[in-house]
Amino acid sequence: MIRKTLNASRLQSEVSRRLQRLPEIVDEGVRIAVPRPRQQAPDASGCNWSMKHFGNAAGFERLIATVIEAVRKEYNLADEAQGGEGSDPFGGDPSGGDSSSGNPSGSDPFGSDPSDGNASGNDPFALFERKPD
Repeated sequence: MIRKTLNASRLQSEVSRRLQRLPEIVDEGVRIAVPRPRQQAPDASGCNWSMKHFGNAAGFERLIATVIEAVRKEYNLADEAQGGEGSDPFGGDPSGGDSSSGNPSGSDPFGSDPSDGNASGNDPFALFERKPD
C-alpha cells in the first residue's frame, strides 16, 4: 500500500480525529492530547514518523496504539521541502520574497523600507505618537 503524505499538523489532526471518535473515549468524556509527530528514518514498514507522550491517556493505551498503527500504515510525514511546517501556508516563495502579494521583501507586511532612514515607513502605529507622562 502506498502511503499518502501529510504535514505534521494534519497528521496530528488525523490521529486526534480518529481517537476522539472511538466509542470508549466518547463514553468516558475524555479528550486525549495528541502530540506532534516526530520524523524518523523509515522503519521496516516504510513509515517515517512516530508519536509519543499522549496526554490524558491513562487507560486508553491499547486504543491509542491501535489508532497509531492504522494511521502509520496510511500516512507518511511530509518533509519540509514537500510542504511541511516550514513552508509558506499561503503558497508564497519560500526564499522570503513574494511578488504576488506585493511584498517584495517578504518580511514587513506594512511595506516600510528600513534602508530609506525612516524607521516608521508605512507603520500604521506611527500616527499615534506617544506623549511623555
